[in-house]
Amino acid sequence: MILETKGISKVFGKLQALLDVDLQVAQGEIFGIAGPNGAGKSTLFNVIAGTFPPSTGKVIFDGRDVTALKSHQICRIGLARTFQVPQTFPSLSVYDNIRVGVTFGGARQARIADRIEQALDFLDLNSVRDLEASNLDLYTTKLVMMAACLATDCRLLMLDEPLAGLSVTEISDFLRVVRHINQNAGTTVVIIEHILDSLIEISERILILDTGEVIYNGDPEGIRTDARVIEVYLGDGQVALEEEDR
Repeated sequence: MILETKGISKVFGKLQALLDVDLQVAQGEIFGIAGPNGAGKSTLFNVIAGTFPPSTGKVIFDGRDVTALKSHQICRIGLARTFQVPQTFPSLSVYDNIRVGVTFGGARQARIADRIEQALDFLDLNSVRDLEASNLDLYTTKLVMMAACLATDCRLLMLDEPLAGLSVTEISDFLRVVRHINQNAGTTVVIIEHILDSLIEISERILILDTGEVIYNGDPEGIRTDARVIEVYLGDGQVALEEEDR
């Protein structure tokens, strides 16, 4: 396993955001995470990525306990993430936004330019390399965020609701890019997403959270018929999902 969490809990004051979350992600897979608003999905990402420590439990990355490490330290050993709200430096060019990612990832000075060029080529961003990030559309902004992650030479890429705000066509295109990253760069992907059909389509396994607890962890198609998932997450959505599949 490239990523494991063992008994992860997180408390903010009186709020129990996560409770005993166990997670295992295999090298090379695309792993999905879903759940209603407030379920603890982004909190789990923040704990894994070192944004803040868990109240209890451990995070294991590639066999190493990284629970006490800071974000930049975790990034520099191969784990990178994007954010639910797009995070770029609007006055910087696409090239320089990727440079920020490379620098955060701790690349040696001699490798920085090569890594930026590789990321631009891999995600087909050369046509916008000199544009300021403020001039990009949402879809391209999300690609730039991923390029900045890939330029760190990450082995695990975590995407926090990357499909939010995209059109149907852009969603399809974005999923192809994620598969491209997974299959051709050999990067393991963990993706949080509310669009359940898209998550089922791209993920090999899915974990569902509700009020900070794991209520499902397994085959993507199984969530369509799992009674607890339907109750707390889909509601009457089972019918809607069946109708969409017709």
